[in-house]
Parts: sequence; structure tokens; C-alpha cells
Amino acid sequence: MVQRNGILTGSLTAFILAGAMAPATANAWPLGRLFHLHPTANTAADARITFQLVNKGGLVQQVKVAGHVYTLMPHGALAITAPEGTEVFAISPGFGHRKGDLLFAVTPAMKGDAVSID
Repeated sequence: MVQRNGILTGSLTAFILAGAMAPATANAWPLGRLFHLHPTANTAADARITFQLVNKGGLVQQVKVAGHVYTLMPHGALAITAPEGTEVFAISPGFGHRKGDLLFAVTPAMKGDAVSID
């Protein structure tokens, strides 16, 4: 019986040491955040604005939003999400604007609206 206690104690000690040396990450538990006590505590309010950018013209248009280039097909639309104040620039020339022109800046009034570039 003494030998069993020694094996049990050694195994328990090795398990505790392995747990102490493991990196402590938020999702280290195999079930992730399934039983997280306060799930709303980690969610931050999303201050970005989502709007539809519509190309009503017959030519392919490219725009630059927050450093990303988006291509709009003729008579096509694209949903874009950007923070307030983000500037949208024309990458390709179109009717009424040249390459590099500032088309508009994102405002809270655009939330959920369709914005036409041609």
C-alpha cells in the first residue's frame, strides 16, 4: 500500500508542476469560453460604420478606404465597414472625379445607407 501512495503522490506532483509551467492564456481550457462567467465584459462597443458603396456607372471603379483598395464592378455594390472620419479616395478616374480625388469621409449618418460614386 505504501508503494501506491508514492505513485499517486508522484503523479499528482508532476501534474501540478506541469500545470504551473503551462502558459496561462484565456482559452487554455479545451472548452474555450463555454463557461465564461461574464461574456459581455470582454465585448467592446463597435464604433465602426457599415454602409453600401454603389457603382452606378458602366465602368469598373476602384476606391481606397483606410488603406485598403476595393474594386466595384459596373452597377455593383459593396458593403464597407470603417471608423467615423475615414476618407474614401478614388483610385480610378470616373465621371465627375479624377484619380486620387477625395470622394467623401465616413459619417455616422451613412450607417446602413447606400452611397453612390457614379
